[in-house]
Amino acid sequence: MGKWFRKLWIGLLSGTAALVSCNLTAPQPCYYGPPPVDPTVDTATMSRKETLRQRIDAIRNILEERHNSEIYGPPEMMEEYERETQRLQAEADSLERELKGLE
Repeated sequence: MGKWFRKLWIGLLSGTAALVSCNLTAPQPCYYGPPPVDPTVDTATMSRKETLRQRIDAIRNILEERHNSEIYGPPEMMEEYERETQRLQAEADSLERELKGLE
């Protein structure tokens, strides 16, 4: 009886520890794709300048995270990461030129 109870107790503790460790991990940030859009903000009522500024800030934040991150993998993955970074940089530069044109 004692051995059976001890095995059951260890099993329950192990299962609980596994479930807790799986549920406590935070989701990793996504470095690919456009910045997420805040659904609470109505972009139709915002001015064009404010929309551009927010978009530029979001892209700059992604670029800063990408600049400080380390990439491990094959050369193809590193090249893809660099191409995506350059595309985001070009988009941010284009939006800044458009913003200066509006001002």
